[in-house]
Amino acid sequence: MKGIIWYMGLIGVMVTGIPTLSGAFDIQLTQEQMEEAREYGAKYKGKDVFDSPVVKSACFGDYPQGGGGLIMSKYIKIAVSSAMRSLKDQTLTPSDLKEIGESTTFTVVVSVPEESVQIPEDVQIILKQGTNTILPQKTEFGMKYKDNRQGIVGAFRYDKINPGANTTIIVKTKKSEEKYKIDFSDVK
Repeated sequence: MKGIIWYMGLIGVMVTGIPTLSGAFDIQLTQEQMEEAREYGAKYKGKDVFDSPVVKSACFGDYPQGGGGLIMSKYIKIAVSSAMRSLKDQTLTPSDLKEIGESTTFTVVVSVPEESVQIPEDVQIILKQGTNTILPQKTEFGMKYKDNRQGIVGAFRYDKINPGANTTIIVKTKKSEEKYKIDFSDVK
């Protein structure tokens, strides 16, 4: 009898733990989650969104003030895009939300000293999860910052990562190599 009670308790913990895990770094967002992210971004207009609790947990290093970067999951991308558009009294369109929702990749945005970069391939963004090394599908220039930093955006396939795992993000240039630890389960 004690074995059955213990077993049922274990099943209860496993079942109640599943919703918690599914909320971390969601690969498929519902319409409600997309609307929630859009409203969240509109609430924290412009750069204020980077100091908000949800987006701050997706930042690593000193981003956006200095080196480091940002994990742009679908939820974070909607929130940040909405925040930037709200400065101009604009909102994301249904087609914008659809495009983000259907994406098979997420991006990692990093900020590096401008003199280290001539072409996007001068910067390597590598994700390391245990023995798994994940390289971006493509790399391109992102935003240029006022303090002589350049943004580089790496696009990674969702099916190559474990969204609940601790991850080391390695950013290599010809002159430096930086390592950042982030727990993807903290990223919405």
